[in-house]
Amino acid sequence: MSNPRNGDTKPPCLPRNGLVKIPTQPNGLGSASITKGTPAVKNRLCQPSSVPAILSPALAHRSDLPIPSLASPLSLAALAGVSSPPSASLVGLNTSEGSEQPSPERLPGSPSERQLAVDEKILNRLFWYFSACEKCVLAQVCKAWRRVLYQPKFWVGLTPVLHTKELYNVLPGGEKEFVSLQGFAVRGFDGFCLVGVSDLDICEFIDNYPLSKKGVKSMSLKRSTITDAGLEVMLEQMQGVVRLELSGCNDFTEAGLWSSLNARITALSVSDCINVADDAIAAISQLLPNLTELNLQAYHVTDTALAYFTAKQGYTTHTLRLNSCWEITNHGVVNMVHSLPNLSVLSLSGCSKVTDDGVELVAENLRKLRSLDLSWCPRITDMALEYIACDLHKLEELVLDRCVRITDTGLSYLSTMSSLRSLYLRWCCQV
Repeated sequence: MSNPRNGDTKPPCLPRNGLVKIPTQPNGLGSASITKGTPAVKNRLCQPSSVPAILSPALAHRSDLPIPSLASPLSLAALAGVSSPPSASLVGLNTSEGSEQPSPERLPGSPSERQLAVDEKILNRLFWYFSACEKCVLAQVCKAWRRVLYQPKFWVGLTPVLHTKELYNVLPGGEKEFVSLQGFAVRGFDGFCLVGVSDLDICEFIDNYPLSKKGVKSMSLKRSTITDAGLEVMLEQMQGVVRLELSGCNDFTEAGLWSSLNARITALSVSDCINVADDAIAAISQLLPNLTELNLQAYHVTDTALAYFTAKQGYTTHTLRLNSCWEITNHGVVNMVHSLPNLSVLSLSGCSKVTDDGVELVAENLRKLRSLDLSWCPRITDMALEYIACDLHKLEELVLDRCVRITDTGLSYLSTMSSLRSLYLRWCCQV
C-alpha cells in the first residue's frame, strides 16, 4: 500500500499464519494457497521492496539520474508497455518536482519501454523483490513475465495448499473435471498440502500431477478422510516422498501405518489422529530406520511406546516433539533419553505429568540439546531450571510458557548460560 504522505510503496506482508491466497487463474488452477517454508523465505518475503540500480550502459555515466528503487513509485503500466499518466515516474527513476524527466528516446542507446518490460535479465533480478502473492498476479500480465516467473527458483520453500473444492472444475453438464496442475509442475513444486481430500482425490492428484511419481518430496494431508488403502496407495505410487504429515485424519488406523510406511521417509508428523497409540509408534520405530525428525501429538501414547525406538534411530533421529502426549510420565522420559541420545531438539510441550525428575534425566543424558520446549508442564519448578543450567551447555532456545511454578529464583540459574539465545516466559505468573 502506498503512503500518501511520502509516496513510499511497500508490498503487503504475508499473514502471520503463513498462508496467502493465489488469485483465480484462467487455466482452472483455482484459488490455491501457498505457505512459506523456511525462516529465510519468510524474512525475504516480508521485507520492504528495495531494488539495486539496474541501468543500461548508456545510462551508467549519467550522474544526474538517481538510483531506481521499488521504494519509490513504480509504474507497472510502463513496464508492461502501456502508457502511464504524466505524473508517474518511469520504472522507478524519480526526479524532483518541476525538473524535466529525460525520456528514453532522448537518452542515447536507451532501449524502449517495451523492450525493458520483457528484458529477461532485468526481470530475473526485479522479481526477487516481490512476495509470493504478488508473483502470482504479475505472472498474469503477459507470457514473457509468466515465462520468467515460472522458473522454479522463484518458488523454492513454498508449498501449495489445495482444498478439495479447488481440485475440480464443474462442467456445463454438472460433471466434475480435475483441474490442470501443469502450472504447478512448470514451477517445480516438490511439496503439497491437501486439505479435506479422500482416497479418490489423492488418486486423481497422482494421475494428474506430472511430478507426482518421483518429483514430490513432501506431502501433507490435513482434515482428510484418507483410509488405510488410500495411504498405502499414495506412498506406494509417490516414490519420492520423504516427508509426510498427517493432521486431523481420523479414518486411517495403526494397521494402515504398518502396511504403508516406507523406509525412505525421514520426517514424519502425526497430530490429532484419534487412532494413533502405542502400536503406531511401534510401526514408526521398526519401519523407519532413517527417521531424523518425529513430531507427534497423540493423547493415547504411553511410556511403553518410547521404548520401541531402535539403536539405528538413536543414531539418526535429532528432532523429537511430543506435544500434548498427556500419558507420558518420567518413566517414558527414561525410555526416550536412552533410546535417542543424539537429540538436538526436544519438545515435551503439554506433557503435564513430567516433573523436575524427568527434566533432570533430560539434562544429564541429552547434552547435545540446542532447543528444549517445556511449555504447559505445570509440575516444572525452579529445580528443573537448575538442572538445565548445570548440564545443557549448548542450549540455545528454552520455552517455559505456562510453567506457572517457576519464579525469579529459577531464572537466576539461567543467567549463567552463555549459549542461551531465546527464552520464552509467557504466562509465567510468578516471574
